[in-house]
Formats: sequence, C-alpha cells, structure tokens
Amino acid sequence: MKTAIITLLALGVCLPLQAQDKLKPVSTSGNVEWQKEEMCQFVFFAVLEGLYRDGVQNEIVDAIIGEKIAKKGDKVKTHFVFRCKLCHATYEAFRTYRNRPAFMQTKGSSTFGKGADLALVTKLSSNDARTRIYTMGAMIRPWIMHRIKETRKTPEEKTAMKKNFIKYAQEGSELLSNHKRAKDGFYLDWSFYGSCQACEAAKDLGQAGF
Repeated sequence: MKTAIITLLALGVCLPLQAQDKLKPVSTSGNVEWQKEEMCQFVFFAVLEGLYRDGVQNEIVDAIIGEKIAKKGDKVKTHFVFRCKLCHATYEAFRTYRNRPAFMQTKGSSTFGKGADLALVTKLSSNDARTRIYTMGAMIRPWIMHRIKETRKTPEEKTAMKKNFIKYAQEGSELLSNHKRAKDGFYLDWSFYGSCQACEAAKDLGQAGF
C-alpha cells in the first residue's frame, strides 16, 4: 500500500512534459495571490527559518533570486516557475531573508548557523537549468521536511498536506507547459521532472512514510 502511495505522489508531482500539453491552460500573467493560502505560508516560513538556521550567505541567496537579471519580472524565473504559487512563496522567503536587518548590539550579525558551501554559487549560476534547480531544491526540501516534523502534524494533517502539494504541483506543471509553448527563453531547457522543488516535497513526504 505504501509503495502505491509513493508511486502516486511521484506521478502527481513529476508529470512528464509530454503529458503536460493535455492539461488545461492557466493564466501566465497578472498578480500572483499566494499570501493568504495556508500551504504557501507554511513553505514561506519553512524556507525563511531554514535560511536563518543555516546562516546561508548572501552570495548564495543572490544567485537564487536572480540578482544579476536586469528585468525585475524575470528574476524569479532563474530557479522558479513563474506564477506557481509555491514557487513565489519560496522566492519571497529568499528575498525577505536577503533584506534582513542586522541584530542590535551584535557587531553586525544578522543570522545564525555556519553558512553553506560557497561552491553552491557556481551550481546555482549554471547555464544548465537542471543543475540550478536541483541544487536549490537540495537546500529547501530538507527545510520543508524539518518544519513538518517540528510542527508535529497529525496523520490527517499530513495526508491533507500531501494532497495540497500534489495540487500545487499540477498547477505548476500547467504553468511550465504554457511558458514553454509561449517560447519563454527562461524555460525552453526545463526538460526534466520535478521542476518545482517546493512541490517536490510531496514526494519527500511519501518517502518518509507520512
């Protein structure tokens, strides 16, 4: 039974790009209203907490939030699916952390932890989309799992979370398909599964036996 659930989660989250064309098109313009959705808030705080706890350096954050991209609206596209709500929640957590103030009376300290390996900057800045996205995902997915365990979700709550992650993943897949059909240059080489790493947490939940 557990194997069947894991398989279902994997299929729901990692839809093959060939199948995405059959999904109902969704809007790729306008505002992204994620702020009032409980799951998006959960991911936002999970990522923000993880950044603080690990003391991730600004150089790494800048690579993820597209600091070198000139057009403001395109910055999110280096590592995230534009208009995917969980993607935007994750992206805004990185932006919020990047703009954090220094703690008072601490000689400029602004975070905790020892920091991450700065070699990540090279991978996060790679021209290869898979390298960029999977490197970022290896950072954020443990943070999401940590918050799930820390908040001691009931079995019913975990089941609901898995369903919600799958729903967001399907919406993200539709959006990615639309971006590719529209020939958005940021997404033309996103030809791999699990593009939204926040959504991929659903697979982590299944593998953890939740």
